Amino acid sequence: MSRLRDRAAGARQRVADERRTRLLAAATARDHVPPAPGRFGAYGRNTWLVPPARVTTPEAIFLGDDVTILENSFLSVVAAVPGVTPRLTIGDRTRIGVQSHIACVGEIDIGPDVLIATRVYIGDTYHGYQDPTVPVMDQPMAPPVKVSIGRGAFLGVGCAVLMGVTLGENAYVGAGAVVTADVEARTLVVGNPARPLKRWDPDAGAWLAISSA
Repeated sequence: MSRLRDRAAGARQRVADERRTRLLAAATARDHVPPAPGRFGAYGRNTWLVPPARVTTPEAIFLGDDVTILENSFLSVVAAVPGVTPRLTIGDRTRIGVQSHIACVGEIDIGPDVLIATRVYIGDTYHGYQDPTVPVMDQPMAPPVKVSIGRGAFLGVGCAVLMGVTLGENAYVGAGAVVTADVEARTLVVGNPARPLKRWDPDAGAWLAISSA
């Protein structure tokens, strides 16, 4: 009798597990269907947001013309700080690679003709950690500081651009770099934290190494 009860309980658990799996799969599929263009603050001509993709608060996202955002990207725009209205702007002809994550609580402005590689993170805030007795996930977000990426910049594979950073025109961020400070126009940065390695010299007509002294 005990074995029959155990078998019945096991069968019920399997049915419950299968149902939960189906519900989770359906919810995940819904979450990864991009919103209709009309729900965005702006959605330019010939712009493509390739599914699957996750988008929150599309009305605060402004996409220019001919923008391409490849699959499995996450545009996370969240009103997480009282009194702050978030806004994410992506300029004309900008291209964002697969599995990239943009976390906007305040303002992120990505200019036109920017090329963003695979698995890039851009964020204008971070989870607070001031109270060591409280789990980080339960602490408030830090006040956001605007991130601005200039026309024609390049962000390499796996790099991160953090809060308050401004990248100048045609700035070049190497793969895996963690950018915590502003980068001048036509300057190449690498490393963690990112440091300038080369800068374009118009007089020499070449990229010249920057002295570390």
